[in-house]
Amino acid sequence: MPERRNFLMALSALGVDATAAETADEKTIYIPGKQLESDRATILNFIEEFTFAMLVTAKGGVHITNVPTLFDRAAEGWGKVWWHIAKGNEQNQVFDGDTECTVVFHGPHGYISPNWYATKNAVPTWNFAVVHATGKPKRIDDDTAFAKSLERLVAQNERHYGGGDTWDYAKLPDSYLKGMRQGIVAYQMEIEKVEAKFKLGHERSAADRAGVLEGLKSGPKERNLTEFTEAYYAKIKA
Repeated sequence: MPERRNFLMALSALGVDATAAETADEKTIYIPGKQLESDRATILNFIEEFTFAMLVTAKGGVHITNVPTLFDRAAEGWGKVWWHIAKGNEQNQVFDGDTECTVVFHGPHGYISPNWYATKNAVPTWNFAVVHATGKPKRIDDDTAFAKSLERLVAQNERHYGGGDTWDYAKLPDSYLKGMRQGIVAYQMEIEKVEAKFKLGHERSAADRAGVLEGLKSGPKERNLTEFTEAYYAKIKA
């Protein structure tokens, strides 16, 4: 089964234990019992907060696209995820309404030093939180629905990241917005399965957890987007 093999390869590329995906229930990620997060509100809040995600498919070869998403909660089930990709993206051929896609929502992550633990016999590790949402994406061909979802996506991110509602998307000419939509394709996916792994050292003693928090607060940080972009701009000036 080449598609299954390709999917396992994709998971391995993401740092996921591919052997876990070979079990009967078709898991996409290995989750030890203590790291399994099952609280519905926690999972839904996580998807809503960490909206930039990876779309992973295997049909016709491994495809991974990184996109901002729009999440709609539901009274029952896990809700729906909306996104758009460039019309020239080959993954459009995969999203046929019947093929599974796993959307990977990544939270914060970082190195954990054994120096931070009260426990002396310990080894380093890497802590993180991640949610895998799986379903069968369906293309949105209704241009009115497409336009409304794009407007919601922009409003969501302007409100959260752009400094408020000072920029009005609706003031752009309709002809310009329609032309932009012609270069992208929108999808909506009802989430059929959710797998949440929160590897945060929460199973350790209270003293160890306190040490982890102190270490994370005082340790060096990865470059943020501002710092990374500034360095890259400096590189390309020449």
